[in-house]
Amino acid sequence: MQLSLDLATSPLETLRDGLLKTFGPQRPTKRLDPVSQLVRSMIGGRSPDAVSWAAYHRLRDRFATWEDLVEAPDGVVLELIKDVTYPEDKARHLPHALRLIQVRSGWKLSLDHLSELELDSARWWLQGLPGVGVKVAASVLNFSPLNMRALVIDTHVHRVASRYGLIPASYDTAHAYRALMDLVPDRWTPEDLYELHWLMKGLGQLLCAQHAPRCGACALNGGCARAGVARSADILAWKPRR
Repeated sequence: MQLSLDLATSPLETLRDGLLKTFGPQRPTKRLDPVSQLVRSMIGGRSPDAVSWAAYHRLRDRFATWEDLVEAPDGVVLELIKDVTYPEDKARHLPHALRLIQVRSGWKLSLDHLSELELDSARWWLQGLPGVGVKVAASVLNFSPLNMRALVIDTHVHRVASRYGLIPASYDTAHAYRALMDLVPDRWTPEDLYELHWLMKGLGQLLCAQHAPRCGACALNGGCARAGVARSADILAWKPRR
């Protein structure tokens, strides 16, 4: 009889436990409200965190409420987020997405109603907004106070999962999300998935880089399908999320 993932050890548990020894716990301490998290995630795609956070804070300083951003011309939004990747697309999509939320929510700019939906229904609701894919939707559902069981797949998480042999490198974000979610033990909480994201992202940023990964310093190299750099490296400091 085949054991379920809850009775056997999931490969995600092995990966998580190895990374915890290196980076320590990565539990949430602060959360943005769902609409703010949507804004943050929409402008953050394929941009360094420092750049996208700076753009987010410029938006917060410029607009007293997100309702004010809805009425802003694309050019005003573009000027505030011009440093992020694909700023023209994001400046066009962001006000449109917020306006659609208002229309679909009875002219109330809120995503609190998603807490009443099943995970996939909530995710598809968000993915119906312009500029929102599976990564942004999962970010809203997991990082915000909605606190749902969704794993955020960014480029670092995708690269680590592929090199570790959890998904084919050819998978796009949507296929990677589905494949990794299928590996998540039923007993895992939303906080477990939050932690897994930041552990994998930390590994991807600090050691498992796109070019010249530092396999000799990685706690996972004994079980990694792509381990092969036979040199040591200092593990950079990695602190819990604040």
